[in-house]
Amino acid sequence: MTSYTIKSGENLWNIVKSQYKLSNNTEIANKVNEIAKANNIKNANMIFAGQKINLDMGLTIEHEEKKKDIPATDPIKMTQAQMAAKERIGYNNIKSYNDLNTLAQSSVSIFGTDTKTAEQKNTAYLEYSQYLLNNYYDTNKDGKVTVEEFAQVEQKGSFTATNLQGQKIDNDVIAQYEQDPEMLKFYDVNNDGKISHEEYTEGLKKAGLAPVNNEELNNTIAQRSGNLFAKNLDMNNDGTISKEELAFFNKNADEIDGELDGVITNAGESGMFGAITGMNAADTEINRVVNKYLSGETLTADEQKILEKSTNIIRTNMAKAAGINIEG
Repeated sequence: MTSYTIKSGENLWNIVKSQYKLSNNTEIANKVNEIAKANNIKNANMIFAGQKINLDMGLTIEHEEKKKDIPATDPIKMTQAQMAAKERIGYNNIKSYNDLNTLAQSSVSIFGTDTKTAEQKNTAYLEYSQYLLNNYYDTNKDGKVTVEEFAQVEQKGSFTATNLQGQKIDNDVIAQYEQDPEMLKFYDVNNDGKISHEEYTEGLKKAGLAPVNNEELNNTIAQRSGNLFAKNLDMNNDGTISKEELAFFNKNADEIDGELDGVITNAGESGMFGAITGMNAADTEINRVVNKYLSGETLTADEQKILEKSTNIIRTNMAKAAGINIEG
């Protein structure tokens, strides 16, 4: 186990976990630091496809000698929680369907080897959340994240993800139809033996159907989900999302699998998103209204009041659990 070539989408955490057959998060974190140190990698989260790394720890001393000549202007060392947040932001750079799959399967570990007490764990959640707010959600870089900023960032990510999913479904259907003579004849208007997206869309309209990838509807759904998430997460109703509020979300996302181990998965985040927006609420009427709202349908005046009631309930319960005072 000497030289290893990094593949697209890989990170040191998963490489170490796979190559060394490790399952304990502390052991994985220690080995990641050891590998990074041995290969003179200053940021364990900054590795690239095609890059070769040495998994034999025999080079550690050699690299230590070389590092003596490095000026004292090295970046400030990041904590494990901050590195995890940076890694998490990287997963959100969705440009393809493969990126979407990588995000869906992703997880980050925010606890360092010295994170043992409840206080240290809470500090890690706060550091992780603060880094996300500063470097991902604070789009105008003014040092605070408004509910509107948070919602817009969430909307953008949701819109991209939904469109990519819709495009994948459309592409799969088109590929099947191109192999079916009858379907090909119906959709292939210019008779070139292929079905373009424009031809597919027009064919669906002729058949009285609508394409899965409806960008206007996708945008409405993304906007509503982002707004509801941000509004409900603003526990004290002060118009901003604080590190304490986001840390509450992340701590509970970590605990969804029953283990408060510092490993936050995308699945855990999705579960917490559902809880905070009110999806699958115990109250069947609230559940119906929230799902109707998040599907892009128009709510009646009474249903809008039920949605507001859901927000008040969620905020109150979360604030009480997090020890945050509600302002109004």
